[in-house]
Amino acid sequence: MGTQYVLVHGACHGAWCWDEVAARLRRRGHQVIAPDLPGHGRRAAEVRQASVATYARAVASAMAQAGVSRGIVVGHSMAGLVIPKAAELAPRRVAHLVFLAAVVVPDGGSLAATNATPPAHEMLRGMVAGRGDGTFLYPAETAWTRWMGDLPRHHPQVVRALSLLTPQAVRPFVEPVDLRQFYAMRVPRTYIRCLADAAVPPDRAAGYAARLGVTPVDMACAHNAMLSAPDKLTRILERIEP
Repeated sequence: MGTQYVLVHGACHGAWCWDEVAARLRRRGHQVIAPDLPGHGRRAAEVRQASVATYARAVASAMAQAGVSRGIVVGHSMAGLVIPKAAELAPRRVAHLVFLAAVVVPDGGSLAATNATPPAHEMLRGMVAGRGDGTFLYPAETAWTRWMGDLPRHHPQVVRALSLLTPQAVRPFVEPVDLRQFYAMRVPRTYIRCLADAAVPPDRAAGYAARLGVTPVDMACAHNAMLSAPDKLTRILERIEP
């Protein structure tokens, strides 16, 4: 019997970003679910409901509906805030947490305060103010260089991804996250670091891995490893013990 995988996307993305990895895992006999978080992908219309809490409930609910009993839960980027809260909600369904190029905040911290530099803070405020609806969306060229810079600008994966990105609610970026329960849990965890990452640079990622008490597993790719290195990422995930 195969392993159960739960693949959780990051900011502005949706379940679609996991298509290549999910297909590879399924071909090898594993069960895979990749939910859209509220405000993303097929749930884009729910953007006003977006928060770390609603994201976590969406993941826990998807695991329950799919009958996940011992899942390897993978969180990319912003989902580094989401999968710990999902583990708090459904601890018996989570066998291992995998943080992929993810932001790992301290108890009471926020994503923006933890990962954004002062210029990035200013850019974020400007994008939110410009839209006027509590959301932001990176310009296509910025999204490419920030997340997919190891792929050519007109690579089919880049073109598809840029067409599917959705506006990101700012609330999950700025709200403090209570992680006291998570940091008291003993759930096994892995951190995968992307060495050409412009969004979560390698030195910062090393600090996030240390916060989890682990040594990072390194990949020679940019932030969106699931798009540019799906074969290698699949092999790494298969080596993780549930």
